[in-house]
Parts: sequence; structure tokens; C-alpha cells
Amino acid sequence: MPTIEFLPSIRESETITCSSCQTRQYPRSGTCVRCQRPLTLEYLVVPIDNLLCCSLDDQQKQLARGIGIMLRMLRKRRHLCQSQLAEIAGGTNRSYLSKAECGHVLLPLRKLLPLARLLGLTSIILRFQADHPGANVNSKPIR
Repeated sequence: MPTIEFLPSIRESETITCSSCQTRQYPRSGTCVRCQRPLTLEYLVVPIDNLLCCSLDDQQKQLARGIGIMLRMLRKRRHLCQSQLAEIAGGTNRSYLSKAECGHVLLPLRKLLPLARLLGLTSIILRFQADHPGANVNSKPIR
């Protein structure tokens, strides 16, 4: 099962401005260094390593489970029940949302993105290594 983790920051050099006191800072602890209020920015980490060694069917099931876990965690952090979220979302019914949270269905992007936005996600960041282990450093760039 995929592990999902919330982080206050993704890089040591990243800065954020506190919405309460406007102090610009490094969000290492998740709270403001000046007013001690929680910073409102977090990153959700969903590792993909386990997906690479599976069949296409297993990849889809694991992805559905990971997205379902994420949806449930974000919904509960907002103190919403499935009925409330489905009502706010409009085009999704509660039973379909329940199946998605349990990992039984993989939501299409047209349904997933509005739900993610309602739950507070503002962007999707794809992290990659600049040079992977098998790359030839002296090779010419592809044109």
C-alpha cells in the first residue's frame, strides 16, 4: 500500500510568507518563527517507486488506493463527511466518492481535479532527479 505523508516544505531553500504576520521565512517546522501560528502551506508526498515494478493492472489499483487515501485524509482535515464533499463538488455522488476513497475506482481527472481543489490543493509538483543513474553524462542533447 502506498505511503502518504504531509511535509511543511520540500526544499531547504524554499521560503514562505506567514499569512498572519507577513514574516518571510523558511518553513522547516510548519509554524511561523515570529507569531508561532501554523503556516498554511504543506506538500503531499506520494512516492511512485512501488508502481514501477508492477503490471499495468496493479499500477492502476495502487494508484487508485493512493489517491483514495489522499482524498480521505484531506477530506477529514477539512472536517467534511463524504455527503458534504459530494454535495459541494456537484458532479459526484457520495457512493462514488466512497468507492474512490477505498481505492475501488480511479477517478478521472475531470472529477479528481475539482475535488482536489475543493480540498485545498493548489498545485501538483512533479519532483525528478536532474541526472539519473543510467544517464550518460557526455551524451549530446536530443534536438
